[in-house]
Amino acid sequence: MSESFMEESVVQQISEIQKIIMQTMLQLARMNQPQLSVANRELASLVSLVAKLKDDVQTHFNSHQKKVEALVGVGSAINSTLGLKRVLEEVMDSIIALMNAERGFLMLKDNSGEMTVQTARGIAQSDLARESFAVSNSIIRKVAETGEAILTTNAQEDPRFDQQASIAQYHLLSILCAPLKVKDVLIGVMYVDNRAQSGIFKKDDLEIISSYSNQAAVAIENARLFEGLQASNAELQIAYQATLEGWVRALDLRDKETEGHTQRVTSITMKLATAMGITGDNLLHIQRGALLHDIGKMAIPDGILLKPGALTPEERSLIQKHPVYAFEMLSPIKFLQPALDIPYCHHEKWDGTGYPRGLKAEQIPLAARIFAVVDVWDALVSDRPYRQGLKHEEVKQKIKADANSHFDPYVVDMFLKLEL
Repeated sequence: MSESFMEESVVQQISEIQKIIMQTMLQLARMNQPQLSVANRELASLVSLVAKLKDDVQTHFNSHQKKVEALVGVGSAINSTLGLKRVLEEVMDSIIALMNAERGFLMLKDNSGEMTVQTARGIAQSDLARESFAVSNSIIRKVAETGEAILTTNAQEDPRFDQQASIAQYHLLSILCAPLKVKDVLIGVMYVDNRAQSGIFKKDDLEIISSYSNQAAVAIENARLFEGLQASNAELQIAYQATLEGWVRALDLRDKETEGHTQRVTSITMKLATAMGITGDNLLHIQRGALLHDIGKMAIPDGILLKPGALTPEERSLIQKHPVYAFEMLSPIKFLQPALDIPYCHHEKWDGTGYPRGLKAEQIPLAARIFAVVDVWDALVSDRPYRQGLKHEEVKQKIKADANSHFDPYVVDMFLKLEL
């Protein structure tokens, strides 16, 4: 049986008792016997007591319901993926509504241990100008020092704060301030007040805000940790990208003939992949794979890689191992594993005559099929010391002719639609 059903049942039973007593009083009055008047007066007193009991029970249930709703609300914030700013706003808006407060703010400890205001909100769920948000600093300090919530139902007459100019100056009346703690460690304070009414906060509200603040602190800390993790991840991604580009630059410096090739083919590959509907992480993996497509050549001796004349069959066989070297170099690096398709497979051919594994048609990963077209395009249109680059139309015709043999015909069709 749910708690709400039990609460409704108790209130209903009290109402039934009221009805029975009143019906009894009516029956006694109809008897018109003077000796029964005393009993009727006593029953009337009983009706008043039952009515008060009903009100008290209803008030208790309403308070309990407010607490439940608040905890459910902050629970949603804990389980959400909202950023810190949004979690702080959700927490403050919920507590202002819960306490019927006029305004509120939330402070968090910074790295130096100082309390700084993170959000200040009004009853209309809008941000307040912080310079206009005067509060009693003594209350905040006391809550931070003791770790206990403070309630004042009439701050103007509360002897604890009779020396506080801010309370008198800004007409602060009802004030409620609670600590935000995670595993008994203070991370901040939460404050709400009302300048229009005294006594708007009740003693029962201390229990409610204490329970709420404990859950709110968890939600806030989770959001802070999540944002910190996102920032660290972003920094790590930047470091990864810088490392990849450093490797590419090292290859470019080693082989002056193809300098700039990697950046060009990466740019065109991204453009083609996007045109083919590839997005998100898959597009990122393609970008990394394109940047690293020739990383295996770092294992090829200079005497072979930079040889000006024709290669011997043995030397050509060694160079054709660079996709395997790339796989061996990159596969132990977890974040680069999804990017291996291009470095490992970009020399495979649609008809199965490529290397290193002789994959055929759709056995070849799509990323590698995309890159293969772009790689050949750039090699043919770019100038080399021993030849001039071919004209774009001439290269397009050659690529078109090699569809179904060297290249995936669908990829070729999409490539030829690009504006290059």
